[in-house]
Amino acid sequence: MLKKNYRLRKKYQFNYVYKMGKVIRQPDILLFYCPSKNKNIKIGLSVNKKVGGAVTRNRVKRLLREALRPSLPLLKPNYNVIIFAEPSIINLSLAQITEQIDSAFLKADLK
Repeated sequence: MLKKNYRLRKKYQFNYVYKMGKVIRQPDILLFYCPSKNKNIKIGLSVNKKVGGAVTRNRVKRLLREALRPSLPLLKPNYNVIIFAEPSIINLSLAQITEQIDSAFLKADLK
């Protein structure tokens, strides 16, 4: 679980990032990001029902959180980020997910 001060939790926060943010595409994830007034980086995870049932979606969210954990202290502050999982993410290992997330953060210049 991400600490509370690192989480996007409200629907209006997600909507703002989707509407005003930029997108970085990877084969199995989309990274939406935009600048914010927060002193910490805020991250939200979005896993659609197309990915699978509740058990599968929760597993994907756990993998995404674990993939984020090592790079979280290295990220630039003052940004809101949403990581959106594509249905093809089910077939990936933790190392592959971590690699895609790190690549997306580097492309977005957040690392």
